[in-house]
Amino acid sequence: MSDRLHGLRFSSSNLNRDVAPGADFYEFANGGWCRANPIPEDYSRWGTFMALDRKNQEQLRQLLEEARESVGAPAGSPRQLVGDWYAAAMDEAAIEAAGWQPVRPLLEAIGAADLPGGLGTLCATLETAGIQPFFELSVQQDARDSQRIIGVLYQGGLGLPEREYYLDPDPFFENARAAYLRYLIRLLELWQGVDSGHEGLASQVVGLERELARVSMTPAEQRDPHAIYHPWTVTGLTDEVPEVAWSDLFSAHRLPEEFPLNLAQPAFFRRLGRLVAGTEPQVLKAYLSLRLLSAASPVLSSPWVENHFALVQSLTGAKKLQPRWLRVARALDPLVGFALGQLYVERYFPASSRERTRRIFENVRSTFRDRMTHLSWMSAKTRQSALEKLDRLTTRIGYPDRFRDYAGLVIDRRSYWGNVVRAGAHALAYDLAKIGQEPDPEEWFMTPQTVNAYYHPSRNEMVFPAGILQPPFFDPEMPEPYNYGAIGAVIGHEMTHGFDDQGRKYDASGNLADWWTADDERDFHARIGRLRDQLAGVRIRGGQALNPELLMGEFIADIGGVSLAFEAMQRAGVAEGEGLAGFSAEQLFFLAFAHLWAGEVREDAQRLLLATDPHPPSVVRVNETLKNIPAFGRAFALTGSEPLYPECPVDPWGGPSADAA
Repeated sequence: MSDRLHGLRFSSSNLNRDVAPGADFYEFANGGWCRANPIPEDYSRWGTFMALDRKNQEQLRQLLEEARESVGAPAGSPRQLVGDWYAAAMDEAAIEAAGWQPVRPLLEAIGAADLPGGLGTLCATLETAGIQPFFELSVQQDARDSQRIIGVLYQGGLGLPEREYYLDPDPFFENARAAYLRYLIRLLELWQGVDSGHEGLASQVVGLERELARVSMTPAEQRDPHAIYHPWTVTGLTDEVPEVAWSDLFSAHRLPEEFPLNLAQPAFFRRLGRLVAGTEPQVLKAYLSLRLLSAASPVLSSPWVENHFALVQSLTGAKKLQPRWLRVARALDPLVGFALGQLYVERYFPASSRERTRRIFENVRSTFRDRMTHLSWMSAKTRQSALEKLDRLTTRIGYPDRFRDYAGLVIDRRSYWGNVVRAGAHALAYDLAKIGQEPDPEEWFMTPQTVNAYYHPSRNEMVFPAGILQPPFFDPEMPEPYNYGAIGAVIGHEMTHGFDDQGRKYDASGNLADWWTADDERDFHARIGRLRDQLAGVRIRGGQALNPELLMGEFIADIGGVSLAFEAMQRAGVAEGEGLAGFSAEQLFFLAFAHLWAGEVREDAQRLLLATDPHPPSVVRVNETLKNIPAFGRAFALTGSEPLYPECPVDPWGGPSADAA
């Protein structure tokens, strides 16, 4: 295993002791680690999070290599599915020989379509191949009736990451637009050969996408669940946006004539209808062809892969294409990842990690419950509903009790593109078949090998995959204060999401419902308003500002996670034990939390993250969070003159003493 995978466990070599903890705790805790772990050339950012993911991918590679050798594995078994996928995807000779021919049938279907009248049928054909042009068709739990699954139409259709990449005059975004135009022209050249007309056609496609961007909601706007919930009927959709043959699209997916539907962004779809009607058919076909070719490029021959990476490089600053096996493993995860996950947990995940994590979860929840019971600013009515929601919160740890069934999915060794298309079609059909049904309580939305965790507001549920339950997030060989500062803070983070500025809008059953009194809501907003002001005053590398509206939920969750986990550690008595490397148990707790976010990011990738990522930059996740934790100031004996001294801490769910250092 390469040197880049070292350093996941906490070590005193991670530190930069030349910096005082109260001046810059992120640098104090992580400066040594960052110097010893520069960003690899094939990454746009690097940190403990990514290093653990890469370690997991190395383990998955071993499983994939073994499965590829299991030629006689039973059809439909996890070993057969992932082994044949990997074999086809690693057959470079066949992929190079095929060039772009695997997508020829779909390109011909686009060319033969009668547009705009045939757009509904054509979109369904592309969606079945895993391509979602113009918009995304999927399913969700009904936000106001969490016990049923409904369809959802969501804005989409952009080749660049976010609307500002089309609209912002800043030179950074202008350069991104120029790179995207070059990318589209090259796609046309690879498909049709060099032609002087390609630039004009590609420019028209970018212009079409720009019009979609103008009416696309920003990531910050989409955080509000009310803003993206608009119950609709198929009949109403047809009346509202008649330019798209919705009945053709839905019937092609074998959906009924009428079914419950959420039109997430009505203004976007109204504008889409007018654009479709007012755009020349050849431009619509060019747009659809380029969406197809762009999505297929990572799966096709090397010229296509290289062109796709050139765009990624322009947007993120990554300097080198990742190795083929890694790209193949990542592409597998959203399509047949639970098959690989089943092999992963059998080999690598100890049951003891599941039970220890569950104990920390219960201790953190018990702490949160006691805090809610004694909140000075919350009325009895709101408190009762909050406690009910917390008590009904469920958690799933490690892996599903029942793994996903891929029955009917055909994966073979003949064609990588063929496997991608069939797996995409199977996944879409699997989801659309849920419409009108009750949600499956056993379903997971992350594979077990994923290095992440989530809170699902419509299920009032937290999930911690096996992939994250290892160093640095969970380390059975470390003193328990470390694990409270690491996985305990993550557990508290996800738990707080149920009560952050958006999660608080869901009740105990996972429904959008107003369970707050007007006074309690006003008091809560006053508290998070102070956090908004705090983020608004932060500047990071190059003087770049943050978007508090985008980051607010994660910032609240970071503060709540650290605060809850620290108190849970004290209640459990583990803080009375020994620390490590000369640090007390309390100090080790905060070092563990900071170590989770160690890392660096390239400048272009930082701009991308600031525009799209609801998580604050790493240095903010550490330093600005700890300014709101009085226990941090006590643990490191800060006196008040240091920049990170918690002089005016804010923890919206911190109890009666939350606002006093």
